[in-house]
Amino acid sequence: MILILLLLFLSSCHTYKQSEQNQQGNPKSYQIDGAGKAVPERIVMGWNAFGTTDTYIEQNHVSPNLNVVSPRWLSLDSEHLITGEVDPAYVEWAHQSGKQVWAFLGNQFDPELTDKLLSDKNNHVKMAEKLEKVFVEHKIDGINVDFENIKMENKDDFVSFVRQLKKSFSPHGIIVSVDITRENPDPYWSGSYDRAELGKIADYIIMMGYDEDLGAGEKIGSVASLPWVEEGIQRLIKDVPPSKVILAVPFYMREWVTNLKTKKETRYDRNMLEVDEIIKDKGLKKKWDKNVKQNYVEFVENDEKHQIWLEDKESLQQRVELVNKYDLKGTAAWFIGQETPEIWPVFH
Repeated sequence: MILILLLLFLSSCHTYKQSEQNQQGNPKSYQIDGAGKAVPERIVMGWNAFGTTDTYIEQNHVSPNLNVVSPRWLSLDSEHLITGEVDPAYVEWAHQSGKQVWAFLGNQFDPELTDKLLSDKNNHVKMAEKLEKVFVEHKIDGINVDFENIKMENKDDFVSFVRQLKKSFSPHGIIVSVDITRENPDPYWSGSYDRAELGKIADYIIMMGYDEDLGAGEKIGSVASLPWVEEGIQRLIKDVPPSKVILAVPFYMREWVTNLKTKKETRYDRNMLEVDEIIKDKGLKKKWDKNVKQNYVEFVENDEKHQIWLEDKESLQQRVELVNKYDLKGTAAWFIGQETPEIWPVFH
């Protein structure tokens, strides 16, 4: 009996795997992670944004390989510190479907608001306590902190806030994940992240592997060429263990339109469904761009040149292969509802 108890104790001290069936019947492997909570061995996360609970659930049902969902519920607020609503029905649906919920907390891309709240350390405790109460009450599995466009003087403040969140959430096994941009020269959108310190505190760091075109000064091109993404991963894992890194992938792209007479350039955000329609309507043929590792289409109409570097099954396969190559924790998609169904087997 003593031997049996000893073996049971030892086994409980190590990572374990269990098989669970979701509503689609797909097995999922879990392991005990840093927060002392069972999480998927390979995370396939998707953000829900700009919709209702019913919309989110409908979108997530089309995505059988998702095992973590992040509804865009919460944001900083100058008067109440935190504002937003949590929907228990969504949490219940997700758990019944074998998915974890990491609720999204954003800063509205507002550097002044962020400075006002984060520069006062007392607010860190108040916000963490407020969130702790809501998350425990509604059995939310984790938080996804998405603070972007931050002043450099708030660099340490942000680290302090995440540390306070971790302190408040850890006793409940609630996961803390933090979004960061792919490293770039911009101080507000990149330099204000202390990646190494955030990587020590948070359970997961999600690298937003997109918006290369904007980071380069709105230069015409892909939102995320593969070499640019890979270089970002290489830089990040110097500061953060790969096992803590999740690669965020785009479910969108940009249509660049150049007036051939004036040379004026205009960009339009497009999702996969919209671009599929453009390709069919114009009878376009995809061409493989070996430099960016993506398909590409272009056409000229009314003295305007249209260029699109495609996010599709082929481009996403390349990104998943980077996750495998560097042994990252998984992927996160911005955002669910923009994709075409055929891309999901890539994430299996």
